Amino acid sequence: MKAIAVKVINGEKHPNADALRLYTMAAPDIDELQIVANLDNVYQVDDVVAVALCGAVLKDGTKIKPTKLRGLYSYGMALGKVEVEAGTDLSDIYCQQNTVSTTAKLPFIKWTSIELLHNVRNDLKILGKVPVVTYRAKIKLHGTNAGVQVTPDGEVAAQKRSQIIYPKSDNAGFATWVGQNIEYFSQLKKETNLTIFGEWCGSNIQKGVAVSQIKRKVFAVFAIQYGGVGAEIAKLEIRPEKIREILPQHDDIFVLPYHGEAITLDFGDSQQLKAASETINQMVEKVEAIDPWVKATFGIEGIGEGLVMYPETNDVVIREGCTELVFKAKGEKHRVVKSKEAVQIDPETAQNIAEFVELFVTEARLQQAFTEACEEELNIKKMGSFLKWISQDIQKESSAELVASDLTWKEVHKPISNAARKWYSDLIKSGL
Repeated sequence: MKAIAVKVINGEKHPNADALRLYTMAAPDIDELQIVANLDNVYQVDDVVAVALCGAVLKDGTKIKPTKLRGLYSYGMALGKVEVEAGTDLSDIYCQQNTVSTTAKLPFIKWTSIELLHNVRNDLKILGKVPVVTYRAKIKLHGTNAGVQVTPDGEVAAQKRSQIIYPKSDNAGFATWVGQNIEYFSQLKKETNLTIFGEWCGSNIQKGVAVSQIKRKVFAVFAIQYGGVGAEIAKLEIRPEKIREILPQHDDIFVLPYHGEAITLDFGDSQQLKAASETINQMVEKVEAIDPWVKATFGIEGIGEGLVMYPETNDVVIREGCTELVFKAKGEKHRVVKSKEAVQIDPETAQNIAEFVELFVTEARLQQAFTEACEEELNIKKMGSFLKWISQDIQKESSAELVASDLTWKEVHKPISNAARKWYSDLIKSGL
C-alpha cells in the first residue's frame, strides 16, 4: 500500500512551530505513524485521514519520504479526512502506480532527423531510386521534440530530441508532465516497445507563434513507433485516425491531423517535382500567415512554422523506408537555411565562405541551439555545448550545399563557429 486510511489517535501543537501540528495515527496491520501537518486541516481524535506513506509518489509527482520539520520527523503526508474505514487502501485514488523510468539501461529511441526536399531527392539519387510518392501534410508546430516510451512491462520514460529525461533534468516540464500522467501511459503497454512521438508546445516553450499563445502546454502527437529495440524492426503508425484509436482521450494530448489534399511527387520528373513544390510552397505561406490547426483547435490566430510531408499509407509501415521520404517545409521566419523557398528541388549555392556562413548560421538555427543545447540559459559555461550543437547540426544538413558551392567542411567549420560564438557572446552581454 502507498496510501491508506488511518485513524487519529492523538493530535497536539508542534512543540517548535505554531503553524504545525503533531499527530499519532494508526490503522490495522501497520505501526503507529508520526505525522507532522500544517494548519490547513486540523484533525481530531478518531478522525479517519488519508495518509500517503513513505515511498509513495502522488499523482502530481510529489515523492513522499521521511521529512524533518522543525526537529521532528513526519513519516508520511496527511491528505485530508475520508469517509472510509481505517485500513482502507487508497493508493489508486492518490498515488501513481508506476513512476517515470530512472533505468539507465533503458534504450533511447530517437525520432528521425527530418530533411529538406532537395536532400531527400539527393539521397534517393545516390541509392538509385526515383519513386513516385503521394504525400500528406501535417502542421509543423514550433515547440520541442518529445517522446514517451512504454515498455512491455509498463515502464514509462520521457524523452527529448537527444536523450531520455527525468523531472530533475527536465525539458520545458515534459518529464514532470509525463510523471503526472504515468498511469495513462503505462496502460498503453504492448507486446513490444511503444514510443509516442510528438511536439511539446505551448506557453513558455517557444515564442512568437500561434501555439505559444495558448496559455497551456500540450503534447501534439504525429507518430507512434512499435519496436525498434535491439534487432527488432521499427514500424510506424502515422495515420491520424489510427493514432487516435491507440490513444485514449486526454485533455493535454492532441493528434495532428492531415492538412490539405494529397500531393504526388515524381522524383524522376524534375518539371513535375517543381510544380508540386510550388503547390507546397503556397500551402506553407498560408500556414505561416495563420496556423490553421491552432485556430481550429484553440481559437487563436497567429503565425505557424510550416509543414511536414509524410508518404501516404494504408497501413503501419517499416520506419526506415518511410522516414527516408519524409521532408519538412518551413516558413521564412523559421527556416534554419536561408533558402529562397520553403521547398526547393536543388540546394542553394554560396559564392564564397562568407555567403555559406550567412546561409546556415541563421537566427532560427541559433535560437534552436540556445533552446536545445543551453536550455535557454545565458551562461558562458554553456558556450562549448552551444558551439558543438551548431557545428553538428550544420555539418549534418549542409552536405549538398557544400558540394554545390565547391566548399569543404574544413573550410567553413571555423567561420561558422566564430559567427555562432559572436551571437551567443552578444546575447550574454545584452542580458536578454
